[in-house]
Amino acid sequence: MFENLDVIKILGYGISGFSFLLVLLTFFLLRAEQNKDQEPRPLIIKMIWRFMLMTIFMVILNGFISLPLFNQNIKLQESVTELSNSNNEEITKEIAQNSNQIEDLIETNPNQTNEDSLRNAMQDIIDKQNKALDSIKATLTIANSTPERITKIENLKKEMAVNYQVLLNPNVDRNTKISANQNLKTLNLDLKKVAISTRK
Repeated sequence: MFENLDVIKILGYGISGFSFLLVLLTFFLLRAEQNKDQEPRPLIIKMIWRFMLMTIFMVILNGFISLPLFNQNIKLQESVTELSNSNNEEITKEIAQNSNQIEDLIETNPNQTNEDSLRNAMQDIIDKQNKALDSIKATLTIANSTPERITKIENLKKEMAVNYQVLLNPNVDRNTKISANQNLKTLNLDLKKVAISTRK
């Protein structure tokens, strides 16, 4: 049952791992004594009981030591979440500004004159958008966010990509591009809700 037990890896968990090994060793000692053909030896049983008491003491000690560390972990996680929120808030502001820049480009080129430079300018903004989305995803990953939030970011990025294709298509009329940019603004609001944690 325990042939493949990785003692080194268990000890890597510190006092918790050591306590677990003591409990396991107590179990092995009791089982070994129980499996003997002869009557249980009182001295061995007494020693096992002493060992069990030491094990219980180690488990209790581990609890006292782990409790402050657990509280520190909570505080650390709160700090990471706060930094994540601050970073993502700045990024979502930048993304909103990018959408406004795209809108300005569309508005200032009503007849789609100089289409190449318009498309190049939009491509630059879209590249910034994608980098910003990747930064948000990386920040959430570092902050140990739920997989659901990461998945939502990926889905929003795919939806945005569809609208970017519309903006970069030279055969699409101005009104359609304005509509695509409005969709992007709505997606940006959804992104902000996902990117910034409301957990207290």
